[in-house]
Amino acid sequence: MHLESLRLKDFRNISEAHLTFSPGLNRIIGANGQGKSNLLEAVALLANGRSYRKASAAVMRRWDRPWFRVSGAARAGGMRRALDVIGESGRQVFRLDDKPVESVSGMERVLVAVVITPESALLARGAPVERRAFLDWVIFSADRRHGVESREYQIAARARQQVLRGAGDLRELDAWEAQLARLGARIGQRRQWAMSHLARWLPDHLEQLGLDPGLCAVALVGESAEVCAREGEVERVEAALRESFLYARARDRDTGQTGAGPQRDDLELRLSGHLVARYGSRGQQQRFALALKLAEADWLEEMIGEAPLMVLDDPAAELDPEGARALMRVLFGRGRQVFVAAPVMDGLGWPGGREDAVAVGFSVTAGVVTKLV
Repeated sequence: MHLESLRLKDFRNISEAHLTFSPGLNRIIGANGQGKSNLLEAVALLANGRSYRKASAAVMRRWDRPWFRVSGAARAGGMRRALDVIGESGRQVFRLDDKPVESVSGMERVLVAVVITPESALLARGAPVERRAFLDWVIFSADRRHGVESREYQIAARARQQVLRGAGDLRELDAWEAQLARLGARIGQRRQWAMSHLARWLPDHLEQLGLDPGLCAVALVGESAEVCAREGEVERVEAALRESFLYARARDRDTGQTGAGPQRDDLELRLSGHLVARYGSRGQQQRFALALKLAEADWLEEMIGEAPLMVLDDPAAELDPEGARALMRVLFGRGRQVFVAAPVMDGLGWPGGREDAVAVGFSVTAGVVTKLV
């Protein structure tokens, strides 16, 4: 799959742009604050249906405009497809081949992008919520049901807490806990499934980025994760979770939070037996996080049957020169479409050969995008 062209209207600080991309390397150059990351955000929005900056539609439109539009032509599965995202205050509208779809789940994985930014290091050094979000997004990219059931789980958890605080009939607890157990078992099983696949690809990327895979370990931990690993079958996991919710009612009423369930899971990363988040250097944390993102790309390619887009925002920001060169070596030669934005391209260690032959470049200044020749 690849994105052939992109058209922007009133997106961030870009009033209008129409770009044609290379199926290989696409370089985007610009000083800080000029709009190069906005262009990358538009590419990823069209592919994934969401802003990698977690921005709302109101934030992504130009400050003096009522809406924005991001449109593109993509090649996927041997077919040419048209994608549109129209953002208004409070909502986004998706269209596929000029037909409206209810949500991003209806975009059929025409495009999928793996996004790498300086904030990707939070996978290794951030809070557990960062790693859960990463794992859930990888699963959603392969199985759209996961997003729907994750939202339903959050709704049920809030409803249970309201009942525990006295805002509802206690007889409702059994129903809410049954729903939490059913959804929690599915979410937990999918996370175990995703972890098993990511673990197959991770060692090679750790080694390519300069970490000894024999000293690295990754595991899904937490009460819910342990139940999933121990019980195996989803029906047994569901029964065990339902029992956990029942016995935790008094504790959860006092704490105001649902203590059991997959919302407490963590993707634990260790190096030489120590937690990377606590004891790893910044370089080790960044490389471990990048290895996870590259493993994500490999697994998605296996699942979808086509290579995902690679979207990189200033990849050398937290890498030493050797780390940046190692990342570039891993990225190229895989037949993937790559978008890279940086203030300057020197020092990234571009490999020569075919990638350079199919590369195009753009510069961005004050929201104006110009093709480099």
